[in-house]
Amino acid sequence: MTGKWIMVLAAASAMAVGGCDRQQPVVDASTGAPRMVEPVTELVGQGRPPIPDFPVPVGFVLNESLSRNFAAAGLRSVEHVYDGKADKFAVKRFYQQQMPVSRWVLQNDLVAEGTITMEFEKEGHGERCTVVITTREWWHLFHPTRIAARLYTSGRAEGSK
Repeated sequence: MTGKWIMVLAAASAMAVGGCDRQQPVVDASTGAPRMVEPVTELVGQGRPPIPDFPVPVGFVLNESLSRNFAAAGLRSVEHVYDGKADKFAVKRFYQQQMPVSRWVLQNDLVAEGTITMEFEKEGHGERCTVVITTREWWHLFHPTRIAARLYTSGRAEGSK
């Protein structure tokens, strides 16, 4: 009977070492030391964002005291601030993937001094959009990531001469 238990334990050990467990993949760092890599979490857009052609990740809320928008005669100006909790590089990937769905084309992006700035242009509409992604101070535990968006008409309004 003892021999069978040894065989069962040996088989269980072989399965655990052989890959039956669901650990995350190990990747060698630039130093050559193995390290665990977290899976990349992709953000999902809200079903009904405040501005229909400007996607906002789920979990981000409009900061109404810092936001305003105006539209008249074919022109619009939107300055919105959204606060939420997500890695700022995940937010950057979100905008790289989601803005083209609303026909926004990335013109440039810059990462400098902890701030991500992305500029988009809407094809055929004479509109531009600047997205600035920052991480706020440590005391903003529930909403440490801020998205500041500015959408504006950059050309002449239709009908103007």
